[in-house]
Amino acid sequence: MKRRDVLKVIAATSLVGCGSDGSMLGGNTGSPVNPSDPGPGAPIASNEFEQALPQPGFEPAGFDFPMVLAMPFAHGVASGDPLADRVILWTRVTLPEYPPQGVQVRWIVSSTADMQNVVRQGTQRVVATHDYTLKVDAQGLQPATTYYYQFITGPHKSIVGRTRTAPAEMVPAIRLAVVSCSSYWSSTWSGYQAIAQRDDLDLVIHCGDYIYDFVDEDEQVRARKNIEDTAYVDYRDWLNLDECRRRYALFRSDPALMAAHQQHPWFITWDNHDIDPGFGNELPTMLPAGVSSTCTLSDTTRAFWEWTPSRPVKPDGSGEFIFYPDSEYPAPVDPLLVYRSLNYGPLASIRALDTQSFLPRYELQADASHLPEGTPTLFGKTQFEWLLAQLRKDESDGVVWKVLNNQTWIAPWVVPNVVGSPVVPLPVRWSDYNTERNLLISQLRGSGDEPAVNGTVFVSGDMHGNWISDVVEDSQTALLNQYQVAPPVPNLRQGTSPENIAAGFHRLATANLPGVNLRAASAAVEFAPSSMGRGGADEIVANALPGSPFAVQVAASRAIETATMLGNKHVQFMEWVEHGYGIVQLQEDKAIFECWWQNKVQDNAPDVLGIQMVSFSTDEPTRLPTARFRNQVDAVALHGMSVSPSSSARKAPLAPMPAQILPR
Repeated sequence: MKRRDVLKVIAATSLVGCGSDGSMLGGNTGSPVNPSDPGPGAPIASNEFEQALPQPGFEPAGFDFPMVLAMPFAHGVASGDPLADRVILWTRVTLPEYPPQGVQVRWIVSSTADMQNVVRQGTQRVVATHDYTLKVDAQGLQPATTYYYQFITGPHKSIVGRTRTAPAEMVPAIRLAVVSCSSYWSSTWSGYQAIAQRDDLDLVIHCGDYIYDFVDEDEQVRARKNIEDTAYVDYRDWLNLDECRRRYALFRSDPALMAAHQQHPWFITWDNHDIDPGFGNELPTMLPAGVSSTCTLSDTTRAFWEWTPSRPVKPDGSGEFIFYPDSEYPAPVDPLLVYRSLNYGPLASIRALDTQSFLPRYELQADASHLPEGTPTLFGKTQFEWLLAQLRKDESDGVVWKVLNNQTWIAPWVVPNVVGSPVVPLPVRWSDYNTERNLLISQLRGSGDEPAVNGTVFVSGDMHGNWISDVVEDSQTALLNQYQVAPPVPNLRQGTSPENIAAGFHRLATANLPGVNLRAASAAVEFAPSSMGRGGADEIVANALPGSPFAVQVAASRAIETATMLGNKHVQFMEWVEHGYGIVQLQEDKAIFECWWQNKVQDNAPDVLGIQMVSFSTDEPTRLPTARFRNQVDAVALHGMSVSPSSSARKAPLAPMPAQILPR
């Protein structure tokens, strides 16, 4: 077909889902509808439409764009930021050419995976302004319920997605997957595939670096079309808004990430690799003459909101959501505001933080008036006060667990130097913001007339390793002298490779005595379950000792882990070789933390449980065999519990996988 004929076909089909007068169908209809009915209008014959779109793998020679499924819904579906009565649904229409007026898309929500019991439906037009992405705030849903959803244009249907709303009342458990630092080029992402296969998760939390701006040196595991050329758009840093958007398309062309989004709702915050506008390749880069970066912070944050199923907040810094009708695209008023809150009933609140945007390189003006004059702020006063107010309200309302989606390790860390170099380059951002960090932690412990906030859990990224810790102030010398821990001992569990035996270290005992809390200085706990592929000590040692066998890298990591735990009493577990994701199971009496590991260079690698730890919601000082105190985290064996993967009875069938998956 000629180009103009293709556009005519697409334009005619885009009328499907509109009334005969061009008006939108109602977005919040609760009556069942026939999902095979394309709606009123005058659709053209399906065979003509199908001729307009090439079969997967047979795209026009000049059309080079990352995809994983057949067009037009070539990047799958996603959902995110669920509340008790609504959830954001996402897809993108990808075509070789677009009609000027965009494409009309119908969306449906069903209570069953066969899409035969449709409970909500509506339409929305995808347009160039939003990079042809579609975001719907599907409303009128029931709490703590699994739903399935799909998008339709003409005769074409997207894959079926699966999502889950938040509970409004107390539930037996909430299960979270925790992910961070997921570079496409550094890993095969078997961890995402493992997450997709779990049928009892409530939410996937991504702690930042959801995408990467450039390929990391010594982390070159794969490349799109095997093109390892930094002049190629999919193997170097982005240069403009279109390339930022394309980077999301590249990452979403991976089948494992596509499946993880298909099966679960997500809650995402950004970190440096998501939003840095500056060109920063680690690999030698030769750009064509006259080509340079025009990318801005406005471009990178705009692409984030377009390509993630995230719900925008009001521009006043309140962290409150903007609620759009489901017929309107939920675009942010201020795309620089990403901190926000999900309420999961009395059992948990879950908040996304922003500890990235006020770093000096972005040149944003931050109000630091909540700190001593001249002290830098990472939160900014508005976010700091919002966070404290939210946490204190949760405590007064009896919310058991307060989960904070945090970009980077917040517990203090004295850096050991055991690999022979004068400086070990490590991503510990909070070291430059000790005053603000200590102020937050002291407020959690209780300050003046304000009571303590208990049950705070930081789930953190950026460390590229498995770190689990009590959270204490590093300036409280007297408190830290009173804070006592047992020495570290090897973790007896195996890693993903034969060389990584006794993977990491945890504490020999809790150090507490019956009726005596020797770790009372801890105000919260922190769980950083490695990266989805980006290197940790394995990369650091490999760079320091080029050509060293992997067994040597593991041994060097053990030395770093030992030194870290000896010099940082509050660190309760550390393993800095393995990569993967974490599982957090929140219950009324305890929170379980699990590190799950996969060989990052192996397709469909086995899912290995590396460590299981526990934190309790109440004090039981006379409990046998071991006293229990809140705001602390320990290996489960120290409390007489066996290591056994957690699970939940609240399961629902997974959405059907597509028949043809073709990353290209």
